[in-house]
Amino acid sequence: MLIVQPLGKIKNKTLGIFKTLFDLRLKAHNRPLEDYLTEIISFVLSSDLEILNDFLIQFGIVENQIETYNITTQLVLKRINNHTSDSRPDMAIFLENKAIFFENKINSKEGFKQLKRYAEHLDQITDEKKTLVYLTKHYDLKNPEKIFTDCKSDIELIQIRWHKIYGFFTKYKSDPIVFELLLFMKQINLSMNNQFNPSDIITLTNFTNVREMMDETMFGAVSKKFKQINKGISQKSASMTQLRDHDRYIYYRSHKEKMWCGLGYWMNSRNEKDYPDVGIVIEVAPQSSLRKEIISTFQLIVSENKSWKGYSLSNPKAWAGIRYGISLQSFLSEDSQTEKIKEFFIKGLEEMEEIFEKNEKLPTNK
Repeated sequence: MLIVQPLGKIKNKTLGIFKTLFDLRLKAHNRPLEDYLTEIISFVLSSDLEILNDFLIQFGIVENQIETYNITTQLVLKRINNHTSDSRPDMAIFLENKAIFFENKINSKEGFKQLKRYAEHLDQITDEKKTLVYLTKHYDLKNPEKIFTDCKSDIELIQIRWHKIYGFFTKYKSDPIVFELLLFMKQINLSMNNQFNPSDIITLTNFTNVREMMDETMFGAVSKKFKQINKGISQKSASMTQLRDHDRYIYYRSHKEKMWCGLGYWMNSRNEKDYPDVGIVIEVAPQSSLRKEIISTFQLIVSENKSWKGYSLSNPKAWAGIRYGISLQSFLSEDSQTEKIKEFFIKGLEEMEEIFEKNEKLPTNK
């Protein structure tokens, strides 16, 4: 049985948004953006009953206005049934006779049976009504029958896109916190302007040509070398999936112990002033059983080779790795840009091959 705080005791309002965000920063892990945005939104909803009622009614979560409520974030639910892990919905709202779980995704996908696990936790709550809200940046239609297949009670699934949330809050932009929230959502591309502007048309017109140029630099001799070193390579279509889900146009290869390598373009589209990066990464997951040994090897490589830079090596909860890369801007003055980028990739792959040969502790494919 899930036990929650009494209605009316609002976690976010008690702590204050800045203290909550500071605590969140101290506990940072591999998906800080979703958590950061969730804390701001939960604070806004907790602080103004009018906004909360409007939010719940507009998105079809409740039919009538409510007076008592409890909003909490990062609620840890101990694993039940045949679950392989605990569950942690991003936000939960408890009303007098209703429980609502939110799962918020920005640049990531649903975790393994994540919504199904949340639904089964909701199923054990004694509240009369239960709703599971799935909030995403991209279109990701779910089948309720698969999610609720092992649930005995009636649970409603509501799917919402982030640009709809942005549109909702524009009604309250006179509030200073909401104004900053809208600015932040726009900066991280969650506003989704509903009109094409001239630059969008140019992007659409040139997309096929740009993709062909990227393919020209990545495939052929470069992909053959990558495949030879890593003992395999992802399918070509996976590059478009990576672009959609992770803002990078790359191919990759998984190694042992949750280590992987990738080559291609990192778009940096959240910041319009940044050029895309061209490069190669070797990365390890937070859950790798050999993470400490791999990180130690990464640190040694970075100290010996100035071409490779480390990132998140001291954060045990983040994906961490080493990167051989440079801004695409560096190639714009070249007469034959694609050839120079190919040469850059080949040089990086030669260094990767040398790294694998010298560091046998790395769990590479043999």
